[in-house]
Amino acid sequence: MPLVQAKVIFNKKELDGPVQVGWGRVTGNGINLVAVAGRKLFLFSPLEQSYSLDAVIDAETTILSLAVGLREQDIDKIVLGTADRVLVYGEGTGNEAGSIVKLWESGAEPGALFVDLALAVLNSDSVETIIAASEGKDALYFYQAAGQTAALQQFELLAIRVLPGPAQKVTVLSRSESEIPLVAAAYKNDDTSGLLTLYYTEVGFAEGPAQENLPARVSSLTAGDLRPAPGDELVWGGEDGIFRIIEVNEELRTVLESDNLGSSIPALTAGNLTGGDAETLLAGTPEGFLFGYGAPVENSRPDWTVLIGNPVNDLAVSEEGLVGLGTGDGGLQVWRLVPEGFLTHVVRTGETLEAIAAIYHTTIDILAETNRIANPDLIFPGQVLLIPQL
Repeated sequence: MPLVQAKVIFNKKELDGPVQVGWGRVTGNGINLVAVAGRKLFLFSPLEQSYSLDAVIDAETTILSLAVGLREQDIDKIVLGTADRVLVYGEGTGNEAGSIVKLWESGAEPGALFVDLALAVLNSDSVETIIAASEGKDALYFYQAAGQTAALQQFELLAIRVLPGPAQKVTVLSRSESEIPLVAAAYKNDDTSGLLTLYYTEVGFAEGPAQENLPARVSSLTAGDLRPAPGDELVWGGEDGIFRIIEVNEELRTVLESDNLGSSIPALTAGNLTGGDAETLLAGTPEGFLFGYGAPVENSRPDWTVLIGNPVNDLAVSEEGLVGLGTGDGGLQVWRLVPEGFLTHVVRTGETLEAIAAIYHTTIDILAETNRIANPDLIFPGQVLLIPQL
């Protein structure tokens, strides 16, 4: 996906420490940008091509990891990993309606150090499971909410899976519709790392293919549909500045190694950028570069490179295809990456998708598909639409 424009549409500085980012529909006001740094949780809503700060919450403990999901009635929650427990925040009810409050928390696990989180439906009950990677306990913890209402301020601990070493990262791979997702975890193994995969069965978690000694220590981990083979591939970034794409079958097989992109790769994510018809793999480096690889990823060299100018710490792609970026020096940014062959249109008050389609001699269906708009009757002022040039 060759780029003709890479633009920062939001930039906030001087958050306290390295920033992690996420996206979700937390307040019902469009797609919210979520960030954490130090002890603070920051929630933003879209406003006139930028973002406004809705809430700053002090978690009263250092936040080690972030995930957004647990969607219910089209509203997401914010999941935080800390030194000894997992916390869930979301919109309150009753007297707390309209505020972001702590809804649930897990039981205390002293010394756990929940350094990474993933969310997935792992069995047939359609309830998302929280998977928390514990560095201090060399384990994965699996949690589900203990009830259907926010008044139940706790989780049910479903399982603990011990790893061969301290947990580093966790992600989830989607497979065919008939197969349950696969959990993949990276753990420290002396001076390098190992990878372990798990899948849920009626009698608990079973171990899938694994690799004990990787060629470098893992610094980031993600999954995405990046190769012609069906289902997701696993991607890990190393402290050697190279990422590897792995196909998961009976074994973990490395199918592509990137060029050396920098001193390390602390940030990886995969998602559909605005206007893209396939996923893009994004890699960020401490040297301040963002690299993009469009699927199917078949070359070690990136398709494009953007100079961020700050050390990249974390990346996330929104449903609209925007890139949220947290830096290692307390910065939070949102980037719009526009491919060749598209114009942009900023929605004005009172405009409809039908009217915009008429202006550009296109159709509502084309605009909705291009911009991944689920409800064509629901667009908002300030929203930026990509217009395919026919």
